[in-house]
Amino acid sequence: MYKEFLIKEVTQAEAHTIIQSREPRGLFYRRDGNRWVGIDNMTGDAWVEEFDSQEQCFAWLRCD
Repeated sequence: MYKEFLIKEVTQAEAHTIIQSREPRGLFYRRDGNRWVGIDNMTGDAWVEEFDSQEQCFAWLRCD
């Protein structure tokens, strides 16, 4: 469903702002040590999940 949207890398501070303010809308990720954090804010709900790999994170963000 979201495949046409760009998945953008963000900093820890940017991720915090997205989660708190629910803006901007979009798909985001960041690296946190050996974990990958995905943020799906397409609907303004800022869903957040952690993954062991970038591939898993991107698959979740793309709804694969």
